[in-house]
Amino acid sequence: MSVNQKGNWAIFYSKIENKREWHTMKLCRKDGVLVSAKTYDEVYKFNRFKEAFDFAKILITGDGNDPIYDAQVKRVCKTRGTGFYLAGT
Repeated sequence: MSVNQKGNWAIFYSKIENKREWHTMKLCRKDGVLVSAKTYDEVYKFNRFKEAFDFAKILITGDGNDPIYDAQVKRVCKTRGTGFYLAGT
């Protein structure tokens, strides 16, 4: 297990209509749809908490539109192989 002391903040999100199914963000497509990561290397990592928080705030407020996602900022940590886990803030 390893943690980068400089950051590695990730977005943990779910769709508002399905709050039971949470994912870790891999990327945000041009149309605003979030894609989930399956391995540690796929996770989109922010270097600073504030950058991740600002992105999550846009997801939660909808940036002028109706919000689609609920989001949280969590630190992503690598485990053996390609696995990862999210630590609370």
